[in-house]
Amino acid sequence: MAVSSVVTFHVRDGRHGEQVENLKAVKRLVERGGGTFRVHRQLFGSQVNHLVVVSEYKDWNGFAKVRSDPEFSQLVERIRGSANPAADLVGGDVYEELTI
Repeated sequence: MAVSSVVTFHVRDGRHGEQVENLKAVKRLVERGGGTFRVHRQLFGSQVNHLVVVSEYKDWNGFAKVRSDPEFSQLVERIRGSANPAADLVGGDVYEELTI
């Protein structure tokens, strides 16, 4: 069953391009690990202009493969550890698909 990771970011003023570059680097690693990666910008609702990032894996093994990749961990730590990040993390969730 599919597993999805959904992360929402508030991009800081004037930093959209930098955040997109960060997300491109994450996308490369997710896709290398067999997952899919999409970025959405909210147009209507409570978080207009926030970026919502969805990475999907065919199962928990795929999720674990990407999350345990040392290059993925280093990239995430570099982004999180920035003294002046391009975006602020609003929320993150992991979902498991239910068969109905």
